[in-house]
Amino acid sequence: MTGPQVIGVGMMTIDDLCLVDELPAFGTSRRARARSRQCGGPAATAMAALSRLGIATRMLAKIGDDNHGDFLYHGLASFGVDVSCIQRGHGASRVASVFVDAATGERGFLSTPEGFEPLSSRDLDPATFSGAQIVHIDDADEAGLAAAKLADAAGQRVVFDGTWQSDHLAEFLPHVEAAIISEFFSQRWLPGVGEEEVLRRLLDLGAQTAVLTRGDRGSIAAAGSGPVTSCPAFCIDVVDTTGAGDAFHAGFIYSMLQLWPLPRTLRFASAMGALNCRQLGGQSGLPPLAQVVAFLDARE
Repeated sequence: MTGPQVIGVGMMTIDDLCLVDELPAFGTSRRARARSRQCGGPAATAMAALSRLGIATRMLAKIGDDNHGDFLYHGLASFGVDVSCIQRGHGASRVASVFVDAATGERGFLSTPEGFEPLSSRDLDPATFSGAQIVHIDDADEAGLAAAKLADAAGQRVVFDGTWQSDHLAEFLPHVEAAIISEFFSQRWLPGVGEEEVLRRLLDLGAQTAVLTRGDRGSIAAAGSGPVTSCPAFCIDVVDTTGAGDAFHAGFIYSMLQLWPLPRTLRFASAMGALNCRQLGGQSGLPPLAQVVAFLDARE
């Protein structure tokens, strides 16, 4: 059997989603417009999205040995992602309650962390990475740093999803080809620093390409000493923004595999993110390739 083209490394979580008009105050009750339970996690959702685009993917993560872990395992496998390297820790899986504002699609999270030791460098087998072209890592923690070093040493291209801050960031970025960070990450990492300067900081620390996603303001990117490229967000009817960034990352990685130039890459990635906002949850609206192509063709 042919191995994966892309490997994801990171955490997985149950997303229990509620679409609401408002949150209940303590001592009161409200009705939700809709509910959904889905597999979540940044790299995991990106692997599901890439699988929908026809790319062979594998996920490396650690989940609990409980019913939630079973749900995560089979949920990701249902997209065609290779889950054979997902490990089971002794304890409860991570669960997030996600409250989505029906008016805007914005969301808030309440998370219960996993009840076992998370993925670490000791859990990484170099053979797991064999044959892949790209390794996508959703945290610059100890395990993420070890994965980046393994991938870089093997000549694989590393993509970083900058969601959480880490003390390992300066050591991590020299191993990264594309660092994609959110506006939220940027504001916490470098408060008060201009957006283009944030891109330059990422490049100065070793990333070959730096990308900043800005929600409904679109994205900007720069590679090496080249100019800053910008891409506006697509106008769509938003239901839920959960997983929009993860779908963007998948679109960016797909474009890297096609060797597309940066402007086309940003446009394709932006279309992926937009299309994934039309349904409740991060994985229910992941589009197939034909849908993305049709969406872009209609907006030429």
